Amino acid sequence: MKEQSGCRKLLRLLPLDDLFALKDTVTNRLIAVESTQEAIEAIITYSQDAEELLKRKKVHRDVIFKYLANEGVAMPPNSDKQQLIRRTIEHWSSGEYLYITVAVKTSLTGQGLKCISSAHGLVLVAIAGTIHRDNACLGIFEKVFGLIRSPMDNNRWKIKIVNMKVEAQSGIADKQLPVITYDSKELLSLCD
Repeated sequence: MKEQSGCRKLLRLLPLDDLFALKDTVTNRLIAVESTQEAIEAIITYSQDAEELLKRKKVHRDVIFKYLANEGVAMPPNSDKQQLIRRTIEHWSSGEYLYITVAVKTSLTGQGLKCISSAHGLVLVAIAGTIHRDNACLGIFEKVFGLIRSPMDNNRWKIKIVNMKVEAQSGIADKQLPVITYDSKELLSLCD
């Protein structure tokens, strides 16, 4: 049921010429229609399944992307048509509502975490990680915190400086792990 209503919403996004051409292709020009609603119903009725429909040439990548955006499903703008089709099918098969959230995941491996102390007692902690929305990786970040111990209580720390670099996914290589790119001298220069 969710697939059919999703297909209807998606088909409404098609230009009229593409919609009627798609109806002709799917029905082999055997069904005559007089309205867009009839064309949509004919396409849904005579398509084998949702995936077959989404793979049609007239259902362009941009239309699927726009549909997912309207549904609140975030996908990287450079996603190919096959990725968008797979995510659309997943969206239709899930019984849950999708909420737009951004998750930050830090990498606590040796290359995703670095700590250094300055001669003046400032401790610099650098972390790297990924930024996600739903299942899509949006990019990589590096964050540096400059912490100083409270003079009144040895167990308390105050944030003295914060520095953050964010790189969008379009600017990173495929499957690049988040790593700290600062060397020790660069970290210490942040104290100055």
